[in-house]
Amino acid sequence: MQGMRHAIMGMSKAATLPDKLTERETMLTARIEAVRKLKGAVDPLCAALDANQKKTADEIMLSPMGMMM
Repeated sequence: MQGMRHAIMGMSKAATLPDKLTERETMLTARIEAVRKLKGAVDPLCAALDANQKKTADEIMLSPMGMMM
């Protein structure tokens, strides 16, 4: 997540199209790393939940305000 923060903070400094694309790539790479880290934590958690708990987790996290990513 910190990598994404650093990528976002430096986004407006691109002077050329290649620079802008490099910044965009950096930001997207940081985002995918954050998603993979979250997934690594969520997968074992969900595997430990019963069906009712999974339903509740889905209702909370899949709501419009659940995962603000």
